[in-house]
Amino acid sequence: MVSLREIRRRINSVRTTQKITEAMQRVSSAKLLRAQTALGYILPYEERLHYMLLTFLHQEHYLYEHGHLRRMDILRQTPLAIARPINYVSIVFIASDRGLCGSYNANMERKLLEVLDDYAALPRENITLYPVGKKMLKVAEKTGCKICDQFINLMARPDYRTCESLSRKLGIGYLRGRVDKAELIFYRFKNMAVQIIQRNTFLPFQSEMIKSSNPSFGRRLKGKQGIIIPQEYPLKELDPEYYEGYIIEPSRQELMDRLLPKVLRFQLYRSVLDANASEHAARTVAMKTASENAQDLIRDLTLQYNKSRQQAITNEILDMVGGTMK
Repeated sequence: MVSLREIRRRINSVRTTQKITEAMQRVSSAKLLRAQTALGYILPYEERLHYMLLTFLHQEHYLYEHGHLRRMDILRQTPLAIARPINYVSIVFIASDRGLCGSYNANMERKLLEVLDDYAALPRENITLYPVGKKMLKVAEKTGCKICDQFINLMARPDYRTCESLSRKLGIGYLRGRVDKAELIFYRFKNMAVQIIQRNTFLPFQSEMIKSSNPSFGRRLKGKQGIIIPQEYPLKELDPEYYEGYIIEPSRQELMDRLLPKVLRFQLYRSVLDANASEHAARTVAMKTASENAQDLIRDLTLQYNKSRQQAITNEILDMVGGTMK
């Protein structure tokens, strides 16, 4: 039978741990609020870039189909959108620097291994991994693939400049033939309780991926000042019978060459912010669950302590009664 002193010591230990988990829950909740705010700031701009790019691509298709390009220079296809046979692959996967966030890192590790199974026909030296998050560096080292750990600390402080450097590195590799396909694996933040692992093709650029990878695509985005995407700018630009002209300066080709890399950079930056918000949400939920479990454990231990104490008192009374009878 466990002594009363041992039970009391364990109750104090669990209470101390509960204070730690409650503090971590409050800290993660505050960080989640900041991450959601940052995500909310970038969302309207990134969505507007996507709408602009898709409308511009649709305009080019419309003019070509209706024969209006006879007096205009035909756009050359951007090299970042030209698909080719896949011999070299780069994979950017984003998770956490730390643990204590439930199955957040474990699910990402499982997803990475599934993606690597899809490229089982390629030699591992032809696959380059870009882990973002210190936990993912340990996972990447077990795979036998090439590792670029230059952006490992991006999750500690997500910033646009670092994402721009990573996007430029992947783009240069694609243009020089060192990368035939680049993929992006990250958590899409939906709400406090739901974070979904998403796998997107980063390069070559695919316009259809914008519609499938953005859950807010096609909806009227609203902010504090009203509708962000103007009401007169719906998804009718995707209708083949619809054409909205643009006055473009200095040239259509220069606009396309500048707009596409910018869209890719913001796509990567938004993915990092999504993963950051998902991490803090997962840790908040995990610490809340741990605090509730600690409270249940304290209740059970207190009940056990009271029962043991009552049993000890009863035994002492019985001993005293037995001694008196003798």
